[in-house]
Amino acid sequence: MLHVLIDIDETILSVPEGINARASSLMFKKVFNLDADESMIDNVGKTEMGIIQEVLEKVGTVTSSSEHKSQVLEIPKEAYKVWGNTTSKELKDHPARILPGIPELLTALSKNPSVKLGLLTGNSSYRAEAKLNSARLDTFFRDPETQILIGVFGEMAMKREQLFDLVIQQTTSEDRFVILDDSLIGAKMAQTHNIPIIMVATGKATAEQLLQLTPFVFSDLGESRWKQAASLIVEM
Repeated sequence: MLHVLIDIDETILSVPEGINARASSLMFKKVFNLDADESMIDNVGKTEMGIIQEVLEKVGTVTSSSEHKSQVLEIPKEAYKVWGNTTSKELKDHPARILPGIPELLTALSKNPSVKLGLLTGNSSYRAEAKLNSARLDTFFRDPETQILIGVFGEMAMKREQLFDLVIQQTTSEDRFVILDDSLIGAKMAQTHNIPIIMVATGKATAEQLLQLTPFVFSDLGESRWKQAASLIVEM
């Protein structure tokens, strides 16, 4: 089986500016009683668990220094639920925007019996639900029996590369993998694990930066570029 592992933010959809920060601000206030939000750190490509930990370090709630390892906080499940629910409410009035060529690519891949679509995202499963539902892309990633989203999510690991380790644990030696992502962290993760990756320069990383890590970079998947991407994915 070929597992196509797909990122969410700025890879297949884009959330209106300010929503992520506002939703995280409400979460930090409600769960941790802090005036903080995710924009306080460089959060691109990071997991939700890692973002929360890093913000708490920034405001001094969690100890971190060059001499001592960071105190790893056990993030309460409520944090992920509140962040996801708040995001869902925000997206009702300001829906996520699907990026060019994505519906066509997902439709083509979902029709291939040798391909299994899954998510490899820094979003928690709750926030992934909110964003995919807003864009009506969730059906591509649901288990047909349980209707649960397939993949690994941001509440499962502190770092993005650790998410791929979780994928490996759920598959067999016969399985193959391709990643679709937009971030430098995603590209470096694929490089570390020697996994083929298709990149879209629809996020903060430029095509020039991404091309230093992989030759398979698209400006976006519009204007039938999704067809080329689909062919590359099944051939890798």
